[in-house]
Amino acid sequence: MSDPKPSSSSRADNQIAAQPALASGSNSQQKLLFALIMVSMLFFIWGFCHAMLDVLNKHFQNTLHVSKTQSGFIQTAVFGAYFLLALPSALLIRRIGYQRGILLGLLVVAAGAFLFVPAGLWWKTFPAFLFALFVLSSGLTCVETAANPYVTVLGPPEGAAARLSVAQAFNSVAYIIAPTVGGALIFGRQLEAGEPVDFKSLLIPYVVLGGVVLLVFVIFSFIKLPPIDEQDAGGADETNAHQAPLIRQPHFTCGIITQFLYIAAQVGVNAFAVNYILENAITKDAAGQTTIAPLFAWYGNVTKAASFEATAAYVITIAMILYATGRFTGAAITRVVKPNVLLALYGIANTLVIAVVMADIKHVSWLVLPFCWLFMSIMFPFIFAMSLHNLGRHTKLAASFLIMSIVGGAVAPPLMGFLADKYHSMAICFIVPLIGFIATTIYGLAYPYLLERSAHAPA
Repeated sequence: MSDPKPSSSSRADNQIAAQPALASGSNSQQKLLFALIMVSMLFFIWGFCHAMLDVLNKHFQNTLHVSKTQSGFIQTAVFGAYFLLALPSALLIRRIGYQRGILLGLLVVAAGAFLFVPAGLWWKTFPAFLFALFVLSSGLTCVETAANPYVTVLGPPEGAAARLSVAQAFNSVAYIIAPTVGGALIFGRQLEAGEPVDFKSLLIPYVVLGGVVLLVFVIFSFIKLPPIDEQDAGGADETNAHQAPLIRQPHFTCGIITQFLYIAAQVGVNAFAVNYILENAITKDAAGQTTIAPLFAWYGNVTKAASFEATAAYVITIAMILYATGRFTGAAITRVVKPNVLLALYGIANTLVIAVVMADIKHVSWLVLPFCWLFMSIMFPFIFAMSLHNLGRHTKLAASFLIMSIVGGAVAPPLMGFLADKYHSMAICFIVPLIGFIATTIYGLAYPYLLERSAHAPA
């Protein structure tokens, strides 16, 4: 394919029919590797933003005295932005290209991070923080809508799931750091009775985040990512790609449903993990005597946590280490186990983990909960890549629908918070994640059949 003549059109890299992603030669491979590394930096940014939500729920319950149901609207603000703006972002990226879409998204992320300053210093209301999170997440939507599909088509299609899992591993590193930051800063000390609420400890990580995002924006302004033509990428041209409309390709449509239910499970677990750990590890008898699980007390002493909430946040840090481990090992395991089979196996494992969590064995079940992150590690990238398989020119549009399916994260936390408030138990609300992991298992097992139906669906 010959290079097109220079054009001033705003369609940028979408219109550049340059070397396909699978082009031979070490120089081409080096460019693809460099692009993968650079785009993986973005996964770290949104991983940090998402992981910080895990401590915000409990923080606002403590400081602004919102209920569990109300605190669940933190995730509604975040993932509602994904639902509302994923499709507009995809249409915009189709016009301006992947790289410019990333740059625009980074600017909006920085703006949302800096909005925490007026929210914490002057407004000091729950809706003000929700607005800042909505703006920040609007930028993340644009970044993710560009970055996720870009990684899937940045090489051979059979390696898409492993490639996205490696990129998502950078996301996992941020998931390790964020709860530690939250535990040390946000839960750094207990407020005294009658003491006015001070949000300065909350502002520090978000101001730093805004500065880092602006630095990444500058870096991306001076580099050039290899342009990708989905019709050529990885050999997924229109000869090999499925010809049917997206709605007739069950591996894609079922992938959207599965991603919706999985994200609901993941975000739900993240949102109320701290609450569950505290409720399960610390109990009171009829006489009001408090009993602390020995391992929980020991861990609090080792980490020198300033509060029980901080100790629980540090438990989440362990969970995130397992999450990162799963991401880094997931790509390697796919060399011997098919992605759909691994997805199904991990879905079964998490179904069993959540069953133990719902059993609510006091002082015991909280020890099992962190393993949920180990098995969640591969689910988002595998479902995403499997759903986009062989979609050719439909890849960007399909990716936007998959990003929209993240709205599951907006629905689950308020629902789980409502169940927890109604039944005065965190254990019962984990039925929502249970449904998501069962759905993930079914999708993994049924995937070969669904893919075959998509290949033979009428155009």
